[in-house]
Amino acid sequence: MSKKDKKDKKQLEYCDRSLILSPIYYALCTSEKVFNKELKRLGIAKKDRPSFILNEWSHASVHHFENDGKYISLVCVDKQKNEENGVTPNEICGLLIHEAVHIWQEIKENIGECEPSREFEAYSIQCIAQRLIEAY
Repeated sequence: MSKKDKKDKKQLEYCDRSLILSPIYYALCTSEKVFNKELKRLGIAKKDRPSFILNEWSHASVHHFENDGKYISLVCVDKQKNEENGVTPNEICGLLIHEAVHIWQEIKENIGECEPSREFEAYSIQCIAQRLIEAY
């Protein structure tokens, strides 16, 4: 594996989905280059590709895709830009927790769960958030 491939691999890491077997594959992506590379691998046409970060005032975004019957959520955080702008580790955790909630919302919709118990919901978001934080 080349040095470049190792660097790219560190910037995109799929997370374990095993609270319940999640119907959503999710990954943390920390560079726009790796994001575009993954969209290409998924077969997402250039014209259908969203911006890495949805707008200029956001520090993170999550994008949801369906590909060959698989549901995928890519959490995008521009690690380099955030470091340059002094975004603190606590703020990063907050961003990742926020995006974890959006992944949970997609999972609930996908499995038809309208009213999960409070504990199930809290543990689910905690699990997703911890995996994103570990991936960061």
